[in-house]
Amino acid sequence: LNKAITTRQIIFMALGGSIGAGLMFASGNGLREGGPGTLITGFSIVGFGVWCTMCALGELSATFPVQGSFYDYSVRFISPSWGFAMGWNYVMNFILIVPFEITVMVLVAKYWKTDINSLWLVPVIITGLFGIAALGAKWYAEAEHAFGILKVAILATFTITAVVICAGGVPNDPRDAIGFEYWADGGAFTNGPRGFLLVFLAAGLAYGGTEMLGLTVAECKHPQKVMPLAAKIVGGRILLCYLLPLFMVGLIVKPSVFLEEPFKGMSTVSPFVVAVRKANIIILPDVINAVIFIAVFSMANASIYASSRALHAICAQGMGPRLFGKTTEKTRLPAWALGAVAVVCMLAFINAAPKGDDIFDWLLALGSASNYFTWMSICFAHLRMRWAMKRQGKTDVLKWKSPIGAWGSIISIIISFVGLVAQLVSAILPRED
Repeated sequence: LNKAITTRQIIFMALGGSIGAGLMFASGNGLREGGPGTLITGFSIVGFGVWCTMCALGELSATFPVQGSFYDYSVRFISPSWGFAMGWNYVMNFILIVPFEITVMVLVAKYWKTDINSLWLVPVIITGLFGIAALGAKWYAEAEHAFGILKVAILATFTITAVVICAGGVPNDPRDAIGFEYWADGGAFTNGPRGFLLVFLAAGLAYGGTEMLGLTVAECKHPQKVMPLAAKIVGGRILLCYLLPLFMVGLIVKPSVFLEEPFKGMSTVSPFVVAVRKANIIILPDVINAVIFIAVFSMANASIYASSRALHAICAQGMGPRLFGKTTEKTRLPAWALGAVAVVCMLAFINAAPKGDDIFDWLLALGSASNYFTWMSICFAHLRMRWAMKRQGKTDVLKWKSPIGAWGSIISIIISFVGLVAQLVSAILPRED
C-alpha cells in the first residue's frame, strides 16, 4: 500500500472521522428511550472508554507501525485465533455498516420528499462512494479532510444555536426560555435500566470508527509521530463534537417529541433537525439535514476504506482468500477487496422492501456489538504488550506512552464488556411506560 496520507489529513480525520449516522440518528433513539440525563451519562462513559482505547492504540501504533494495525496486534500479543476472529469481525462490521449508512442517507432524503424512490437513489450513492474509493488513499483522505471540516463546523453552529434556543432568544419559538425544564420531575432518566442499556447501544455505534485511524498506519507517512497526536485530538473531539452537542440536544428536545407531528410519521429523524425545527427557525433545519446527509456519506466512505483495508490485511496474512490480499501493480489499490465490499453494498436495496426501514435497528445492534468487541481486543492487546515488556525489562522501548497507562485499558475493557452485555439485557428487560 502507498504511504499517501499526510499529517494534516490525519488530524482532520481524527477531528471529524466517525461522525455519521450513529451520532446524528442513533442518539435520537437513546434520547427517546433513556431521556436526556441517561443520554449524556451513557455517552460520557462510553466516550471515556473510547478515549482510553485510542491512547492504547496510539501507544501500540507508535511502537509497532504495521499493516493491519489492531488486527495484527491481536495476532502478535494475544493469539492467532483471536486475531482471526477480530479481523473478520471488523471486516464484517464495516462491510455491513456501508449499506446501513446508505439506508440512513435514503431516510435523510425522505425528510424533504417522503415518497422518494430508493431504487434510483441507492445506485447514485454507491457510484459516488466507489468513485472516491477507486482514486486511492490520498483522495480518500482529502475527501475526509473536507468532510471533517464541514461536520465540525455544523456541530459548532448547532451548539451555538442551541444555546440561543435554550435561553429563549428565538423570536418565533413559543416556548420562551427552556433551561432544564425537560430534566425536571424525573424526565432526565426514563425507561429504567433498559433505557440506560439502550443508550449504551446507541453510543457503541456512534463512536464506532474512531479506532479506524489505526488502519491508516500502513498508508501514513509518519505513523510514529501522527498516531499519538491523533489519540490526543480524539479526546477533544469526544468532548466538543459529541458530548457538548448532545447535552444541548437534551436541553431543548423533549423525548416525547418524536411521537408528535410532523415527526411521528418519519421512520427515522435526527434530533438535531428536530431541535431547530421545533424552534421555528427557517432554512437552518434544511441546512443541517443536508450536512447530515454529507456526514453520513462521509462515514460510508470511511467504512468502505476500513472494510477493504482490513479485508486486504487479513487475507494477505493467509487468514482469508489470497485473492482479496492482492493489490493493483501501479496504484497499489486493493481492488479485489473493494469489489467484495461493493457486492455487499447491494444490501442497501432492502430499502425498497415494505419493511426495509427495519434494517436500521438490526444493523444498529450488530454494529454496536462489533465495535465493543474491537475496542476490548485493542485494549487487551495493549495490556499483553505492557505485560510482555515488563517481564522482559524493555519498557523503555515505547516510542510514546499512554497518559493513562494500563489502567486506561482495564477501564475500557470493563466498559466494553458492559456494552456487550447491554445487547442481551436490553432485549430481555421490559419497557417502562
